[in-house]
Amino acid sequence: MAQVIRTPRTIGTGNTRFNDPSSLNPNQNQPNGQQQPAQPKQEISVDSLRKQLETKKDSIIYTAKFIKVTKEEFLRDSTRLFPLDTSTTNFHRFNPLYDPKSPTMNTGAMGLAYRPMLFEPLKTIGFDLGYHFFDRYLTKPEDIIYYQARSQFTEMYMLSTTFGVNAEQAFHVIHSQNIKPNWNVGAKYATNRTEGYYFGQTANNLNASLWTWYESKNKRYTLLANAIFNTIKSGENGSIRNDSIFTVPTVVQPEFEATRLDGALHNWRYNTINIKQFYNIGKQRFASADSTSALPTQRVSYNFTYNRQKYFFRNEGVDTTGVLNNYYIFRDSTSDSTLVNHLKNEFAYSFYLRGKKLSFLKNELKLDVGLVQDFYDYKQVNYQSQFQNLSLKGTLNYSFSDKASLKVDLQQIFQGRNIGDFLYQAQSEIKLSNSAGRLVLGAYSQNQSPAIIYERWFSNHHRWNLNFDNQKTQNLSFAYLNPKYHFQAKAEYFLVSNHLYFSSENNIIEPKQLGSNINLLKLSVGKDFKFGKFTFENYLVYQKTDFEQILRTPEVYTFHSIYMHQNFFKVLKTEFGFDVRYFSQYTAPSYAPAIGQFYNGEAVRFNTWPIADAWIRTNWKRANLFLRYNYVNKGLFSNGYYTVNRYPMPYSIAQFGVKWNFYD
Repeated sequence: MAQVIRTPRTIGTGNTRFNDPSSLNPNQNQPNGQQQPAQPKQEISVDSLRKQLETKKDSIIYTAKFIKVTKEEFLRDSTRLFPLDTSTTNFHRFNPLYDPKSPTMNTGAMGLAYRPMLFEPLKTIGFDLGYHFFDRYLTKPEDIIYYQARSQFTEMYMLSTTFGVNAEQAFHVIHSQNIKPNWNVGAKYATNRTEGYYFGQTANNLNASLWTWYESKNKRYTLLANAIFNTIKSGENGSIRNDSIFTVPTVVQPEFEATRLDGALHNWRYNTINIKQFYNIGKQRFASADSTSALPTQRVSYNFTYNRQKYFFRNEGVDTTGVLNNYYIFRDSTSDSTLVNHLKNEFAYSFYLRGKKLSFLKNELKLDVGLVQDFYDYKQVNYQSQFQNLSLKGTLNYSFSDKASLKVDLQQIFQGRNIGDFLYQAQSEIKLSNSAGRLVLGAYSQNQSPAIIYERWFSNHHRWNLNFDNQKTQNLSFAYLNPKYHFQAKAEYFLVSNHLYFSSENNIIEPKQLGSNINLLKLSVGKDFKFGKFTFENYLVYQKTDFEQILRTPEVYTFHSIYMHQNFFKVLKTEFGFDVRYFSQYTAPSYAPAIGQFYNGEAVRFNTWPIADAWIRTNWKRANLFLRYNYVNKGLFSNGYYTVNRYPMPYSIAQFGVKWNFYD
């Protein structure tokens, strides 16, 4: 006779099943204590039950909550992880040239040369080649995102222009997975291709990276390693010949407009191997009993970086339009090259002094000291130079309480080619309250050697051998931030001495140094308003300088975005609206293709009008999608606009993008 067992009644909730206590007393919850007829007992044989259990399978639906992300800057003191961003916020703002808070002047398309529209000095010291006109298209070690993936994670992204126009396309795929709970690996392949809006604007950028992140089980040792490969091929058309394309009617299609150069090309290769290791010494503390983040009392680190940079500029034939003046080396074509090999070793020691309680960080002291060796091998035509810099770095962080902190950061080159360079920074943050926001006070002093492109350059079209004084920058800043009310405001004052820039005299482009001090005041304010389903984002910048003809930046820049939230079919979380950019009149810079530098040429000022883009973005299951129409108001105020002399900006065009995440 088969054995019989009795089982309590069960309730199903999603994938979870649990016993219903009321099955133990069927009369427990009946009104008026009325007795209910007894239910017949359910009987099931052991063999049948075993068969059901063996055929039952557990199922896990993997979602974004299984993926955490971080960067190297958030691993320096402890392990700080952040949720994977699957929202559509800023998803449709893919172009690095049109960052709402950091716009650019550019030569007309994504992948081509640019310079910041607002005053944004580089805060670096030491050797600098001076090539920064493609920086936003590069992937660098500090850009690598590391993952903690409890399931395999893959992200695919695609962007394309629509209606048969192939002006800009982009694609990337990211894959990351944990080999072990404490060891993650990943890879990214990205490509951006631009056919351009006018002839000769073709650009093709490739960014590939491999990375790994390992933490020992006892949380003492951390390894970050990555290999990055960047290739940028960007066409140079020297601008179109038709300088009245927006004011005089023409029947010629933009892609067939005659250009000043035909076949000129910049080719960059920027490859990096980076390895960084941390090791915690002494006692470790944890914020909580189940915390996976160790708070060290002492830490040593070592960072090794090898970077190889190759820069080529080529042009077939001889230019007769005056864009490429002089032919110092080759008489019938151009083939310039510059090579930089950079080897970096950095040793650092960190000391932490914390209170006994970690719920509020009070009287916490952190001290970092480091020694950095930078070795360079620089080659250009028949010139080669090898040199090194030795630097000292120090950072002091002190938290008076959870509402007040002070940070002091010092960098000083004490030996080598750029001896005397320094960057001293200080920042204090005061939290008023959750509703009142916080204050941030900042200051820095910088002494920077001239970039090598200012002092010595020898190529087919440009030649000089000059000596300049170090450029000095002093800065004071005051910021007020209130996240609760979506408000931010900042005031910055800059005092710049020995400013270096490029200028053209008698059609010869050469570097210059300003003997006077430059004063610049920069005020910025941002405020977001929410009215029911509507959101209105605003960002405004006011700049005032006593040398506008030298810096050539607009006095006023504003960005506004107004959009509406609406859900369709209960699953499509959708937003649609307009982005509007505006900048006031300024003296437009000119552009020298052979060296990729923006220079002060003829004093040309263009009329400026708001530029509006219409867009819609939505989320469907694991996919984010957007459709946008750029420069939707073309023809309302004008037929086009410029940010750089002679280089027209893009015309109206529609673009479509999709990003899809996979978690298994």
